[in-house]
Amino acid sequence: MSGWNPDLYLKFEKERTQPVKDLIFRIEKENPARIIDIGCGPGNSTIQLKKRWPDAFILGIDSSTEMIDRAKRDYPQLEWRVYDANNDLSPLGKFDLVFSNAAIQWMPNHKELLKRFFGILNDNGVLAVQIPNVTYMPVHLAVQETAKGRWSDYFAGIDDGLEYHELTFYYDALCSLARCVDLWETHYHHVLPGHEAIIEWYSSTGMRPYLEKLTGEEKQRFLQSVLAKIREGYKVQEDGKVLFPFRRLFFVAYK
Repeated sequence: MSGWNPDLYLKFEKERTQPVKDLIFRIEKENPARIIDIGCGPGNSTIQLKKRWPDAFILGIDSSTEMIDRAKRDYPQLEWRVYDANNDLSPLGKFDLVFSNAAIQWMPNHKELLKRFFGILNDNGVLAVQIPNVTYMPVHLAVQETAKGRWSDYFAGIDDGLEYHELTFYYDALCSLARCVDLWETHYHHVLPGHEAIIEWYSSTGMRPYLEKLTGEEKQRFLQSVLAKIREGYKVQEDGKVLFPFRRLFFVAYK
């Protein structure tokens, strides 16, 4: 998969960071000495961890060189490393808080993945995770529907790389590992200037696997086709703006 675009991702930094703040608020851990942010992206989540626990050692890891380069530029006071969390995590050491915001949906085999996350927790450590669930979002459905049309030859055998489950799955995966599991979901309603902003938002995340298969005019036609479909799925409000509902799943597990 091609590189991530930190500039496009951060165009909606405020909206993307709110779930980070909400997750951090729910973590009941006074003074974690060592924290790891898995799938830290450009560091917008990691800096929030530093604000909550300023004395902690905090390491941000991400498989994207582009994202880590941006994080190093914006937050040179923190520790950063290009590292694929699908690999063995034990060389990174042990942590009091393993944190991951909007990242593990790009990683396979979540039951085994969470076991490995728990494997780098110290005793009485905490695992805190947020996962977007786009299953029924109109923009996600519009991309899938469009991909089955005239562009189907471009996307033969494509795997968008996304994995996510319901909270019942994550409880079952964690209940034998944790003494306590706190789970919840939130439906955010982001206020965006128009349908084009939804396209920009999703181009930097869920639509990436499709867009990288297209170039030039074909890419633009594909985007315009998705745009036409989402105009039907998202109502224009009285002030001309569009509400972009976004479902996110959260869990905090205590070792």
